Amino acid sequence: MKKVEVLYTNVFEKNVEAYESKRYRVVGNQGSTRSSKSYSLAQIISLYIPNQYQKSISVVSPSLPHLKRGMRRDFLHVMESCGEFNENNFNRTDNIYHYKNGSYVEFFGADDSGKVRGPGRDILVVNEANLLSFDVYTQLALRTRDMIFLDFNPADEYSWVYDVVDREGNLLIQSTYLDNPFLTKEQISEIESLKDADENLWKVYGLGLRGSSSETIYTHWKTCKELPGRGEQWYGQDFGFNVASALVKVELFEGAIYVDELLYETKLTTNDLTERYKPLQIESYNEIYCDAAEPKTIEELKRAGFNTFPADKDVTEGIRKIKSMPLYITERSTNLLKEIRSYKWKVDKDGKVLDEPVKFNDHALDALRYAVFTKLIKPQLTWVAF
Repeated sequence: MKKVEVLYTNVFEKNVEAYESKRYRVVGNQGSTRSSKSYSLAQIISLYIPNQYQKSISVVSPSLPHLKRGMRRDFLHVMESCGEFNENNFNRTDNIYHYKNGSYVEFFGADDSGKVRGPGRDILVVNEANLLSFDVYTQLALRTRDMIFLDFNPADEYSWVYDVVDREGNLLIQSTYLDNPFLTKEQISEIESLKDADENLWKVYGLGLRGSSSETIYTHWKTCKELPGRGEQWYGQDFGFNVASALVKVELFEGAIYVDELLYETKLTTNDLTERYKPLQIESYNEIYCDAAEPKTIEELKRAGFNTFPADKDVTEGIRKIKSMPLYITERSTNLLKEIRSYKWKVDKDGKVLDEPVKFNDHALDALRYAVFTKLIKPQLTWVAF
């Protein structure tokens, strides 16, 4: 077999060194966006540990869809790019990859309680660990015999993850985008633009340091398991291509807004969106309030049989409307939860908080705002009995 050169960063090296030292129970990977922390862990659990040792490895993130878009995709990319992937070894139904020496790597979401409280493993890898509850982490940790790897963006001011990785006997590996020599100039420019956009976002997503900000826009939200299913439902759609297209389902029930993330994906054409909509069982009468900047896409979706409308894009008033109502987000809405934790007001050079959000990581939030504000500012019919 032809040898393939494996490219890796110093983040990979630090994690391998930590594993081989056998000194740590937990290795935390705290880093900025694009620091290679998740990809480095994917390299370790695909090429390094399973081939060197006979180990059972569980890879967990908030939900299986999130995992498929993230670390499972990275795992498969590493294996395929190195010519190591064998389709016969991958059970796609159970999401388990088997190795000749008896090692295996399994993937499951933290929303699968049967797996969380099921059989144990040698090694645990938790992707986007700060999006899991401490109770779920505890159940997973109790069933892990060897070592635990956690990766996370430090967007939260307070998090159980910090308490865990800072404990004596554990190791914290901090990284930034500067640790990743494989980024494009465009990717670097996008990250470094945060310097002038928002001090706290630059601190978190540029420098990989823990967040501390009083400018968080939404602080009143809570999580829920499911939408109630007893109120009026409609949808919000933000369009993107190089950035994510996001679709959310909204339900109004007993004066509260409930929201569920249905789609969060890049590189989607209108035809792709149509195909993604089909299994979601969107009724022809359900309103979908869309980014008004793309009237052509809105019209094409309408001709495909969907009840699409241009949304009112008043950002400030839309935010105020959402802040005026109780807000519940399903636990599986991983990207929406990630966005809402770091959604901040802009601050000028004198420290004055402006009435304008920082435009960064807000695709699902835009879809939510389109849906809630456009629908609920419309005059509502009132039935009067005579």
